[in-house]
Amino acid sequence: MKTIKWIKNVMLLLAITAMVISCSSDDNGDTPIDPDPDPIAVSKYVVGFEAFPVGDASPVDYILELPSLESLTTGEISVEGQGIPLKGWRFFHGAGNTIFTAGYSDDDTCIAYHLNEEGTLEEKANFAFQSTLDNYAALDENTLLAVELTYGGLSDKRFHIVNAETGLLEKIEEHPVDIDMGDGTAENPGSTPWVTGMVLRDGKLFVSYHKWLADGSFITPDVDRAYVAVFNYPEFELEKIIEDDRTSPIGVNGHSTGIEQTENGDIYSFSTSALSAGFTAASKPSGILRINNGTTEFDSSYFFNVEEATNGGKLFWMDYVGNGKAIARIIVDDTNGAGEWGAFFKKDVFKMVVIDLVNQTVTDIAGVPTHGHRYTSPMFVEDGKAYISSSTDTDTYVYIVDPETATATQGAKVLGLGLKGIFKISN
Repeated sequence: MKTIKWIKNVMLLLAITAMVISCSSDDNGDTPIDPDPDPIAVSKYVVGFEAFPVGDASPVDYILELPSLESLTTGEISVEGQGIPLKGWRFFHGAGNTIFTAGYSDDDTCIAYHLNEEGTLEEKANFAFQSTLDNYAALDENTLLAVELTYGGLSDKRFHIVNAETGLLEKIEEHPVDIDMGDGTAENPGSTPWVTGMVLRDGKLFVSYHKWLADGSFITPDVDRAYVAVFNYPEFELEKIIEDDRTSPIGVNGHSTGIEQTENGDIYSFSTSALSAGFTAASKPSGILRINNGTTEFDSSYFFNVEEATNGGKLFWMDYVGNGKAIARIIVDDTNGAGEWGAFFKKDVFKMVVIDLVNQTVTDIAGVPTHGHRYTSPMFVEDGKAYISSSTDTDTYVYIVDPETATATQGAKVLGLGLKGIFKISN
């Protein structure tokens, strides 16, 4: 009897074990392991970093991913032991989730970077160009427009239409824009346009520019008016050129924000009229014009004379931050480096201000010292705050600017010449 009872107990135990294993197998069957899972969505902050030169060598630029937004607000930013070194001095510009960096005098390649499926920054694609791509605009999330420019000659401008999804060049459109052929003599060599901003709105491409004499002398003719070329896009047919004689040519060499569009579709431009900012003559005040939404002409009822405004002066750079406001650098003293491109190279030339485009006011930003900064891609804005790199003779810092209060907080120290661009991209 004991043997029979023992056998029954063993059989019962085996039955219970089988049930447990079966239930466990069923549970695993409810949540199968996906052999091809979707990539994890990752967002990262990335900067274009201009490193200190080594010895007599030219500065080298890097593209560097940061651990978090806090990397811009505290501590130090360095490329020591990290970052991707690039060739020579470069431009940086973003479109969608792609960062483009194009060489200047040392490299004729534009490289596209993105985050791969693992969230690591890597090269996506690249393409070559003939002459330097000096001006850029993200027409939308999927398209970068970049234009080859020259300081002399009478060749057409070459507009590169780039797919931001693939990072590849799709098409080149050539157009003279507004070339004056002259007569070939030293007295009348003609002039060539230098693009300073591009905005696409409702099938119209607005292109701002100033001019150089075509003889390569770096002389700026025709400084007594502003002009914008209006193209039908994507056909690239020139519809007209609009002009305004209340201020000078729009924008500054090396910057891509000569014209910008606001939330309501209005387009604003800035003119510098500064002899320290590359212009060889100035006859009109530094100021801001407007092209109203739905129109293709300058608004005759709007002109903001920034040079004569309280806290104003000659504009060197301006970028739209939102809510009708822009952040700008104003030249403290235009005689400091006049005729010598002083505003591009000196470190004691700018103050930073908030410009209310609607109410036409200028407010000094507390917390940013007198500084310098040669080049910047369109500024990075998050949660209404702008993150801007600025340098003095001794240090470079990121400043976090609140345009509503016109105050700035000193952020991370940059262990280099500066940040050329700050971006946030996702995979």
